[in-house]
Amino acid sequence: MRLADEAVRAALPPPTGEWRSEAGLRDSAVLAVLLEREGADRLLFNVRRDDLPWHPGQICFPGGAREGDEDALACAVRETCEEVGLPAGELAPLGRLPDRVSIAGFKVAAFLARLRAPRAYAPRAEEVAEVFEVPFAALLEPARWGFTETAHPLARFRRVPCFDYDGRRVWGLTGILLRDLVDLVGGAAPATRRTPGSRPPSP
Repeated sequence: MRLADEAVRAALPPPTGEWRSEAGLRDSAVLAVLLEREGADRLLFNVRRDDLPWHPGQICFPGGAREGDEDALACAVRETCEEVGLPAGELAPLGRLPDRVSIAGFKVAAFLARLRAPRAYAPRAEEVAEVFEVPFAALLEPARWGFTETAHPLARFRRVPCFDYDGRRVWGLTGILLRDLVDLVGGAAPATRRTPGSRPPSP
């Protein structure tokens, strides 16, 4: 499955860089990176190191906290380049996903970008244990989706989407952002490979 970039741009709000800050929360930003290998799109994920203070060992999109007066998109791109070892000039922003709140106390701006050419990764050893990819087509398989329950006081959802692939589970804030991405972009395939008016599957 290869998504059409023009359809993705039409499905998402533009990747504007303004922060939508909230009192009591720190600003941060993440980037969902789409790339094509062997004619099919894939989505990039990080696995955090087990010894980190926040969300150790969890699967996430690359990203991090705001630095200085940088805008939200610049923050997401900078953090992605630092964590994964990608050149900023090879990332083409496609759109913005809904902002979400992390139980770690961050207001998270989320973006989708395409990596123009696949490459070997050079993950930052201090933060990232592993970088891996998931075929985008797998995200559209309802059987891979479920929910986990949370009672955390900062959680704005009590039932959190989770996604299973190849023995890995994406959940928490990343599960919410991934579900946002599927709901908004899942039907944005080339017209010749999609039924007009079709919608992505729901878990």
